[in-house]
Amino acid sequence: MTTKTQLQLRDRVFNKMKNDNLFLDACLLMLFEQQTLDERQIKNSVYRNAIGFNRPDAYMLSDYSIWKLNFPDKSINGKLKTRLINKLEKYALQLSSYGEVTAALDGLKDPTSIVTRVKNEIDVDKLDPTTSLDNYLNFKKVEREVEQRKRAKKKREEEWREKLRLTHDIIKGTIIEIEPKAIKIKTTLEDVEMDLWFPKFSIIEGYNEEFNILQEFMIKKRMLSSKREDALREIEN
Repeated sequence: MTTKTQLQLRDRVFNKMKNDNLFLDACLLMLFEQQTLDERQIKNSVYRNAIGFNRPDAYMLSDYSIWKLNFPDKSINGKLKTRLINKLEKYALQLSSYGEVTAALDGLKDPTSIVTRVKNEIDVDKLDPTTSLDNYLNFKKVEREVEQRKRAKKKREEEWREKLRLTHDIIKGTIIEIEPKAIKIKTTLEDVEMDLWFPKFSIIEGYNEEFNILQEFMIKKRMLSSKREDALREIEN
């Protein structure tokens, strides 16, 4: 097939998706079927194999697909349909390479049979019969946002723990200054003098030992400063 013919076929597929709900459903589920088993399970795209959904679209289009497999007789309409078509436009060329899609495009295959076949071959989460597509998409979006916040929090905690571990390892013999919102540690590592900044230990749970060590250094530092000032006054007198 020439490039021109392939592009013409792509345009036919896209125009058919815009005007035929059954064909649109079949195209969506054909792409979902191309996702690997683990990609379908996590509702994401992991492998760069040029088939199925790309990573930015994988979550949302997987949600559309799961809802459609639960409710094959319900149509996707309105803004949600427009949103889906806009997302699927970039996949029209990929879809034009699938025999079942081109057969449905030419009227040689009923798009409904594609939906039924995919439904029988792929197991997905079972949804409550009253679940609307709009509510399902919103629910999954919020669920992912919560999970992303948890992962981000866990990553921040791991980063702070690594910094605290480093601080604990190099703290002996350093000069420490407590600023209003941070702790400054001046140290020499491999003959390189550097400043390290950390959040106040008092606001981090589980690091009482490290905080006590810092407090002891601060007390020693104040005592040395006081003795130095006394010595200077004696010299002046």
